[in-house]
Amino acid sequence: MANRFDMHIQTLPEAEQKATFKFMSWGFESTLGVKGFQMLINIWLKCFLTPRGSDPVNLTYGTDFTKMIGSNLRAQDARDVVVLSIESCNTQVNNFQKTDTSLTATERLGSAVLTDFVIDNTAPGFTATVEIKNQAGERLVFNLPSNATIP
Repeated sequence: MANRFDMHIQTLPEAEQKATFKFMSWGFESTLGVKGFQMLINIWLKCFLTPRGSDPVNLTYGTDFTKMIGSNLRAQDARDVVVLSIESCNTQVNNFQKTDTSLTATERLGSAVLTDFVIDNTAPGFTATVEIKNQAGERLVFNLPSNATIP
C-alpha cells in the first residue's frame, strides 16, 4: 500500500490575516504533503474554520466559529460559541475518522479543548487558547484565530 498524504494547509502571517480576514491558504510556500499529527491538525482546523453550510456537498460540515466575524455578538457570549464550535468540530472529525481504518494513532483525534479565553476590550475581541491531542499522546497548543502555536 502506498503512503497516504494530505495537502498541507498553511496558516497565513498574522498581518495578512488581519488585513484579509483569511486564516489559511494553500501556501505562500511550496505546498507540502503531510501525514501524522500535522495531518490531524490540518483536518481539524479545516473543519473548525469552515463556515457551517458553505460546503454544497455536505451542508452540516463546519462550525459557526467564523460567523462571529463582523457579528454583533457580545464578547462574553463568544466563549460559548468557541466551546460549541470546538465540540462540533471534534464530533465531525471523530465521525469522519471512524470509517477510515488506514489512519494511525498520530492521525486520530484524541481531544481538542478550550484551555484559556481572554476578552480583549481594546479590540474588541478575544484570544482563545486551544489544546489538541492525538491518540498517540502528542499535543499542540495554539491561539485562535491566528493559529500561532504556544510552546
